[in-house]
Amino acid sequence: MTAKDFSLAAVDLGSTFAKGALYSPDGRCLHSSSLPVKTRVDGASVEHDPQELLSSVETLLDRLRRVGPVSAIGLACQRSTCLLWERAGGRALTPAISWQDSSATGIVKGLAQHASEVSSRTGLRLSAYYAAPKLSRLLSSRPEVRRLAKSGEMVAGTLDAFLMHHLTGEPSTEGGLAGRTLLYNLESDNWDPALCTLFDIPEASLPQIRPSIGHRGAWRGIPLTALAGDQQAALLAHGGWEEGVTAAHFGTGAFVLTGTGNSLLRHPGLLSAVLASSSSRRHFQLEGAVNSAGSAMDWISSVTGLGPGEWGQQPLEPERLPRVLPALAGLGTPWWRPEIRTVVQETAAHTSPHELADGVLVGVGMRVVDCFEALAAAGATADVFRLSGKLTRSRALIDLIADLAQVRVEVSAEEEPGLAGIAHLAAAGLEPDSISLSGGTPVGYRRDPEWSPDRARAARSDWKAFVNEILGA
Repeated sequence: MTAKDFSLAAVDLGSTFAKGALYSPDGRCLHSSSLPVKTRVDGASVEHDPQELLSSVETLLDRLRRVGPVSAIGLACQRSTCLLWERAGGRALTPAISWQDSSATGIVKGLAQHASEVSSRTGLRLSAYYAAPKLSRLLSSRPEVRRLAKSGEMVAGTLDAFLMHHLTGEPSTEGGLAGRTLLYNLESDNWDPALCTLFDIPEASLPQIRPSIGHRGAWRGIPLTALAGDQQAALLAHGGWEEGVTAAHFGTGAFVLTGTGNSLLRHPGLLSAVLASSSSRRHFQLEGAVNSAGSAMDWISSVTGLGPGEWGQQPLEPERLPRVLPALAGLGTPWWRPEIRTVVQETAAHTSPHELADGVLVGVGMRVVDCFEALAAAGATADVFRLSGKLTRSRALIDLIADLAQVRVEVSAEEEPGLAGIAHLAAAGLEPDSISLSGGTPVGYRRDPEWSPDRARAARSDWKAFVNEILGA
């Protein structure tokens, strides 16, 4: 088989939708489909039904293979969501605990003295949003399964490994997704015994770590040749396999990533992780996290009664809008304050719902630029900032980011580039030596900064003063 014969099925399982697409040999999308992802929220608890998530993936794959022959499958998956399940048969023993769930905050607080060690070994921060604290909580609340975990009869892992178990017959993950557990040693590319001990999670219960690219088994006779985190897949679609590409994808949160090639870089305030790997090498990334982006706009829409087409209709002027720190799921890069929640500056009696919603949108833009500036401080300077996701439908938001960051912004013509990214990775898994992972998706909108540097600096200075006041700095 040559590259021209490839037909690729791509599935991207996010926090709100499962999406699938079939790609032709020349990269054209032949068919796409999506299904909503149901979420149960109860205070700090945020859960999914793992069987429903699996069914959504298989339903999408069935739809795609009915369109035409499929040569390979690639799966992109939401990160940090985790559960416990039986190794024999794959029956889920718990709900899938969402990355947004903060029920394990107490466990994280109890391990605060180990924060530096965790960061050094994993490249991430000690946080309740990652899988290890959640898995530790599940194991401590289910003593009857701890024996099974110690013997390896039960799997404790991320959602992708559960899906792989059912799609291919074996639970497996890859470095980028394994990293979201806080149990993966970024230097050695293995589960870390010291971290397993720290979180009291038996190493025997963890899934196998395999390269992102390569044959992982087959689903109904179709080889599954790529697995990656959803944000990594989006960065790959933007061309992030090579160094020097900075991109942000807007979903429930917004994550700003830059590829660092073969070099593992670290910087305070940012996350270091595996972008993707083959049998011979790993590529890395630096990442900034905005935990509330699309979720912040959903929240303000519910508060104001305004739909997505009713905010962000005019140019966003931070100087005249209420200041809002969107932090429904805590404050990420570069401050990392999980206890902070959304803060709205005191508004005047005449503040309209439209102005309040636009203020939240400004806050999302400011948070994205916070991450962009942190990456620049780490040496990841960029002449172009590439964006994708549903919120990029708001031209006002895109224009604001270009003006604040003082950089050209390019919006992907593909709103969900993660599908294209994981399809590209799946093609590489079929013929590793014939597929290039460089390049990026077509540009649908381009915007150069129009504000003066002085205005941008003033707006950013005012924002940082607002945040520091909240933080008590």
